[in-house]
Amino acid sequence: MNVDEQLLLDIKNGNISAFENFFQNSHNRLLNYARLFIKEDFIASDLVQEAFVHFWEKRKELRTGKSIEALIFKSVRNRCLNYLRENKTYQKHLDQYTIEETSVQHLSQYDFLGKEEESIEEMLINEIERSIEKLPEKCRQVFVMNKYEGKKQHEIAEELGISVKAVEKHISTAKGKLKKHLELKFPALSMIALFFIEF
Repeated sequence: MNVDEQLLLDIKNGNISAFENFFQNSHNRLLNYARLFIKEDFIASDLVQEAFVHFWEKRKELRTGKSIEALIFKSVRNRCLNYLRENKTYQKHLDQYTIEETSVQHLSQYDFLGKEEESIEEMLINEIERSIEKLPEKCRQVFVMNKYEGKKQHEIAEELGISVKAVEKHISTAKGKLKKHLELKFPALSMIALFFIEF
């Protein structure tokens, strides 16, 4: 069981500390993700907040073996699209969004509107996790501690007995390698993919 799956299991079992860490580590990226669809910050923020609340309230129904990040990102995306559908003033925005994203379906072979068996978010997360496993050992260790365990750079440095500068370099290297890999594998989705490696 990887760190992501363990986090989902902890939250499913009602671990409030695990959920709070997940919120803190994911909130800003989710808000930026929501802004791809919703331009008003207060609306985007509300939709992200709703996704987290719903996630916690329905935690016992979460399916294990899934990526917790993929689930919450997909939830935010669907809430944004539902909001656009329900507000006629935004219908033009939604129509334009649908047209633009449908035009890259032949590249990704996935439906951005949520009809796919494997969501785009899950596909990207799974690919990132496979790529993380291929990172140099120390680089991978530092990246996982920072991204998935939510540890600060100085905490990682102290725990591993290396300098903060070395930690920064490992994180930068990991992000660079992951970004390059995703841009090559999913050129049409590279902008969205960045939300899953930035934190």
